[in-house]
Order: sequence, then C-alpha cells, then structure tokens
Amino acid sequence: LTSKVPLRDSEGKIWGLVGIGRDITRRQVEREELQAAMELAEKANQAKSDFLANMSHEIRTPLNSIIGMTDLVLQSELNDTQRDFLSMVRDSGRTLLRVINDILDFSKIEAGKLELDPVEFDLRDELGNTMKALAVRASESGLDLNVRIRPEVPRVLYGDIGRLRQVFVNLVANAIKFTEEGEVVIEVRCSSIVDGVAHLLFSVTDTGIGISPEKCETIFEEFQQADTSTTRRYGGTGLGLAISTRLVDLMGGHLELRSQLGVGSTFSFGLELEVRNGNTARTVPVIVGGLPVLIVDDNATNRIILEEMVSSWGMIASQAESVQAAQPMLESAVEKGTPYRLILTDVNMPDADGFDLAEWVREADGVKPTPIIMLTSGGRMGDQQRREALRIAGSLAKPVKQSELFDAIVRALGMEASRVGHKEVEVEAAQLPPLKIMLVEDSYFNQRLALALLDNQGHEIVVANNGLEAVALFEQQQFDLILMDVQMPEMDGLEATTTIRKLEQESQAEPTPIIAMTAHAMKDDRQSCLDAGMNEYVSKPIDPATLYSTMKSVLPKDDAMGGATGDDSEIVLDFAASHAVQPEQEKAPPTARVGQEPHTSDRTAPDSEHNSDPDVVDFEAALPRVGGSEETLKTLALILADECPVLISQIETAIEQQDDKTLRRAAHTLKGSAIHFSAKYVQALAEELEEYGTKSAFVDAPAALTKLKYETDRLRDRIRSRYVD
Repeated sequence: LTSKVPLRDSEGKIWGLVGIGRDITRRQVEREELQAAMELAEKANQAKSDFLANMSHEIRTPLNSIIGMTDLVLQSELNDTQRDFLSMVRDSGRTLLRVINDILDFSKIEAGKLELDPVEFDLRDELGNTMKALAVRASESGLDLNVRIRPEVPRVLYGDIGRLRQVFVNLVANAIKFTEEGEVVIEVRCSSIVDGVAHLLFSVTDTGIGISPEKCETIFEEFQQADTSTTRRYGGTGLGLAISTRLVDLMGGHLELRSQLGVGSTFSFGLELEVRNGNTARTVPVIVGGLPVLIVDDNATNRIILEEMVSSWGMIASQAESVQAAQPMLESAVEKGTPYRLILTDVNMPDADGFDLAEWVREADGVKPTPIIMLTSGGRMGDQQRREALRIAGSLAKPVKQSELFDAIVRALGMEASRVGHKEVEVEAAQLPPLKIMLVEDSYFNQRLALALLDNQGHEIVVANNGLEAVALFEQQQFDLILMDVQMPEMDGLEATTTIRKLEQESQAEPTPIIAMTAHAMKDDRQSCLDAGMNEYVSKPIDPATLYSTMKSVLPKDDAMGGATGDDSEIVLDFAASHAVQPEQEKAPPTARVGQEPHTSDRTAPDSEHNSDPDVVDFEAALPRVGGSEETLKTLALILADECPVLISQIETAIEQQDDKTLRRAAHTLKGSAIHFSAKYVQALAEELEEYGTKSAFVDAPAALTKLKYETDRLRDRIRSRYVD
C-alpha cells in the first residue's frame, strides 16, 4: 500500500515527491482467511439446518405413528389399567415430540429467536399430568415421585406452561436417572403476591449420587455431563440442562443447583407469574369438611402432601407410616366412637402392603365398612381383581393430582360431585345483585347454556346473535354487564367491543363491563380481548363459579356487594322471548332431530366397547357446569345433538368451497359446544379443522372431517341412548 505527498518550494511550486510504502501482505492474507472462514461457517450452518430438517422428518414420522396408533387403540375395548398405561404412552409420545421440536430448534435458542407462548393454566393439573408418565419410570427404579404444591400457591396462573413443562421433564428425568434409591420431590412455593403477580419458587430434589463442586457450573453448558469418562454409567447428550437453563432465563428466572456427593441434588429457580381470576372461584367444599381420614404411607413426604390436600378441604387428617401403625389407630377410633370415614393408603410398602391393610379392614369389626382409596406408582398383574374383591372405592396413580383426589373422595363417600359444584355456584351467585345483562352469542347451544347458568338469579337477559345486533341493542338500551363471545359472523366480539367503547367515549358514558366468553386458546388471545376494551376473559367450558366470580370482579363495588341478591323476581326476558324479538332467528333450529339418522353416508356404527368411553361424552363432568341440574343437562345435550349435523354440513360445504372463514367459525362453534360435555374426540378434531381454516390449509381437512363425522355420530348415539331411547 503506497501513499505520495508533493514537496513544494517557498513559492509553492512542486519540485519533488515523498512516497511511503507499506507491506500489507499479512493484512490481505488475514482478510482472505476471514472471508474463507465466514464462507465455511455459512456452509456449516446450512449443513446443520439441512441435517436438522432431515432429522426432524426422520424422528417425527415414526413418533407420529406411535402417537396415532396409540390413539386408535385407546378407542378399543380396554380395562382401566390398560387405558391408563396407553394414555401414558400417548402423553409421553406427545411430550417427546415437544422435546424433539425444542432440540431441533436449538439454533433458535442460540440466536435468541425463541418466543414464549403464555396461556392461562391450572398449575396443579398441568404439573400433575406432566409427572404421571415420569412416575412409571420412577416406579420401575424403585423410587417415589412426589409433587408438593403448597396451599398458598394460586391455582390459575398465566405463563408459558409448555416451556415450564419441558423444564420439569428435563430436571425430573435427570433426577430419576441419577437416583438409585429414595425419592424425587417436585415442590412449588409462593413467597408473595404483589399487584396480581405471584413470586413462585420451583425446585426438584433427589436423593441421588450428587454432583462434585467442580462440575456444578459446567453441567449447565451444552453437551456437558458430570461424568464424561468413556465408561460412564449414565447416558444422555448433556443438552437437557442447557436447554432448561436457557428456557428459565427466557421466562425471567435463573436455574441454580445445590448438591452434595452421595446425598443428592436440588435444582431450583424462581419465576414471577400473573395470577388469574379463576383462583377466586373455588370455595371450601364444605360437603367433606370435618370428615376424619387416615393416610397410610411409608414415605413421609407423600404423607405430608396428602395431608395438605385434604386439610385444604376441611378434612381432619391423621398419618400412619405403616400397616402395623394404622391398625391400632383404626381400632382406637372405633372404640372412641369417632371412626375414620376414609382410608388413603399406598399400595407398595415394606413388610405389609396396602392390600394387606385392606384385607384386615374388611375383616375387622367396626372398621370393615370404611371406604379405601389406594395410591400406587405402578400396576401389577392381578391388582384389579384384588381391588374388586376387597371393594376398594378408588385407585389413583402417583403423583396424585389434587382435583382427581377430591373427585375420588367424593365418589368413595357416595356423594355426587355436582352437589359440591352446586354449593360453590350458590356461594358465588348469591354475591351478585340483579343485573341487566346483554348476552352476545351466535351459538344456540351456548345461548341456552348461559341462560341456564344465569336463570333464577333475578337477572334480566337480552340476547344478541352477533356483534352487529349487540351494537344496535347497546345504542337502544343500558346494560349493567355484557357477556361477549369472540368469534361470530358479520361482526365478531373484538370489533363489537371496540365499537361500543367508541360510542361510550362519544357520549361520555361510564364504560359498561364486558366479559369475553370463548373457547379460544390461541397465543395472546386474552390480551387481544383486553386490548379491544374488554374487562375480563372466561374460557370455555364455562365453570359457573368462575363466571359468577368474574362477573363480580368487573362490577363496581357498590353493585357487587356480597349478599345483594334482591328479590326472587323472574327473568324479564327469557330465551323464547329474546327470539320472539328477532323473528329472523325463530325458525333457525337445526335440520335434524335426535333419533334420526345423520345425513352422512359414510357413517360407521360405533362398537359396543365405546359405550363407556368418557372421551366421547362425559355427562358426570358436564353436570357441575350447569349448576348440577340434570334437566338443564338434558336440554343442552339434545341441543348439541341437533347442532352437530348442521355444523358438520357447514364444515363440509366450507371445505368444498375452500371458504376458510366459514370453516374456522363452524369448527370453532362445534369445539365450544363439545368442550362443555368433555367430548374430547369431537373437540380435538373440531380444533384441528379450526386450525386448517385459520391457515387456509384444505389439503388434510377432508380426512379430519371424515373422522369428525364418525365421532359426532358416536356422540349423538350416546346422547340418544341416555335421553331418548
């Protein structure tokens, strides 16, 4: 590289040049080497992307077959144990598929492009479901897997439950792998709740081999392991902790480790999650309050967890660490005239197990009628027959979810779950004054459901069938509250809410509380409702207590005073009257009645083994959602049966005409109706078709429609056999 400068005399004339030369060979070589390295890195990245894409296909294809075939087997004749095991296979396959997706997207994590997908979720149910499959692995290793969620932890939270599940799957799987005896305990505590945000501490503790101090930092790095020798006993890629660390960081926490060689390890992290309104909807179920229960388990942690659960319902718990300790306690309680009303016992215990205890109970005077619920980490051949012979009231797989334990207790004590739910509804409903409510809903089924929930509370109900009608009614009348569906024809709930808010601003009127009621579960769905001007969001299936609690939360304090129920006046405008005001809707009922053959020609008659399948329709689960009224349940079930062929016809036409808007709306309506009856097969297929409509993807829609026709026929047959035949 050269540069030259002229030399001038005193008069400014150039008389010479000065030249400077620099040797830049090294610089040029480095530049060329850097360029070559960049090109090589780009090729390597492209090769990695191609490899990941190919691996994605190669792994997903057999895994999807595993999940799909398991789903098919689950629809065949199975006993309870087989169904539980296959459900775990399916859930594990789905979990594995999610993990594979994240591993294949590790480049996104490295690039900081991975996004969170926050949703509203029940922490106890979600964490309990996630741990069910891992509990089988723990049992095979002779370990206890326990989940302890402290009573102060809110029930309903808002966050990325998918990522949180993945973190726990990684941490718990590692804990099981490195623990030879003892237990693995997941614990969740709440240190405080400030401005609607819960400060939670999550931890996974094991009694495993522990980790040396020098390895405690490096194991969080990619492809690192505590034991890197060629003779190491434990497999794995060393990627799980690295992914978990990144995910926790992304959610606003920090993954930490405390460990001691030969004693065990604890991985912990803190998160701040928003608390949702569903937490205020549940009241103490007094129906089981005050009942004495004996908990028998050799694992102290599990005894503590069970006692916390039952104590939260007002039950009086006692603990016994063995069958030998439980027997005199049961006899003494009878002698004192205060016998235990229920026994919760582990199956697998040293010396004498749960079946030994049950055999003794069924022979002991004064004790033999006591209901027994068994808890087990894994099934054994012949257990089902022994449970039937010993009249065991219920059997639950560990770790036990709080909701399923309560349901089992209610059944064991001969109580109807609907009675409990009805008490909760009455408590919440009694705290609302008489209101004038606009119900904006295009589904006939959902209109009747909402009116059933609001009936006999002294409210005046006006029905609008879409957003346009809602805006027109709002301009003509004043309302205390608006219940707004989101997805409707002509004008949806978001647009209607935005229009109503503009009208209020123009007239300087006080904002009317608006609550969204929808089956949507998409990303940022609740935020979209709030951004449009809605006050709150209630997801379907509608829990009556949650609905009443949410209504109370959005009303001005003077209007929502507890106990202000007013008089017992009837609803001013019932469903029939509302449709009389709108004659164009009067003759819009579905075209097929229950008892007629469906319009589809490819119908396959359901086999008899499906008659007890709760995923087709679960009337027991649906009953509390209508306040415990069997008559209301019957009415809604018949409406659903009528609605199915009409919506199927709309979906079929939409697919033929590639009308994504109609496909999305009709599938969404069917999904929302199916949710209320826990019709999981119909719900899942309708949701799949709704997604096709959202993405304008019609290639796979006909196959999904064929399955949906079959499942809706099964659903209608089940309703007909219960209420018509």
